[in-house]
Amino acid sequence: MKNLLNLLIACVFGVASMSASADTITNADIFKLLEAGMPESVILQSIASNTTKFNTNADSLIKLKNKGATPAILQAMMNPKGVQASSASVKESNANATTANAKLGNKLNPEEIIVVTAGQESTMQYIMPQMRTAARAFGFGGVASYAVLPGTKAARRLSGDGIEFLVNVPKNVQAVGYLTVANFAIRENGTREVLTGGGYMSYSSGISKDRVIPVKSEALPDQSRAREGFVLYKITPERSLPTGEYAFILYTQEIRTAGFFATGANSYFDFGVD
Repeated sequence: MKNLLNLLIACVFGVASMSASADTITNADIFKLLEAGMPESVILQSIASNTTKFNTNADSLIKLKNKGATPAILQAMMNPKGVQASSASVKESNANATTANAKLGNKLNPEEIIVVTAGQESTMQYIMPQMRTAARAFGFGGVASYAVLPGTKAARRLSGDGIEFLVNVPKNVQAVGYLTVANFAIRENGTREVLTGGGYMSYSSGISKDRVIPVKSEALPDQSRAREGFVLYKITPERSLPTGEYAFILYTQEIRTAGFFATGANSYFDFGVD
């Protein structure tokens, strides 16, 4: 009888253990996702949504990197709580955007850009870049500053043909001075960046001209969806965009808009073209 009772207890604990581990993600699971070619965003979401039990010693991290794990994935494995908090922050941001849209009725939120492809509209939300400064040619080439975005690819993927963007531009600003579409370079450390200023004898600021995508801007005849104090513009690249990584940049640091973009920095709406 005693042996039977012990067996039942062992079974109960075994089932409980299996149930607890069913939602636990490990190094082996990350390997499987990488082998399947899952994008970085999916792997990060998996880490954020599940209980984790990672081995993050040097050998394990090297094996994961060689398998294709990006710096963002490795950092998330070393600090799962951080990516979970980030995920919660994104959800809160999306909820706030939804509330703002409800208050605006059918009017477009100035903190969002609408991208139109094949006649279908979808909302883009901005990401805050990290800024870095570096000496060029050991200092003899002056100092340069860069805007850096995490990961080698943007989560949003678009076709290079027929892209249109709808943007709320403050009434007191010309569209050409409020926005830029830029092509980003992919770095070996798993990030995307664009030159935002630099010089040797003198220093100039602004996106490097060889990274700026020429666009056409047109104020829409129908302004019924424009927020008060803004003019709704249609922005169209002058030519089809080749494969690469891009961002639609609003200069919200230099041109403050009351009640919006409280971060006080320029806003980057990243996307990629396949």
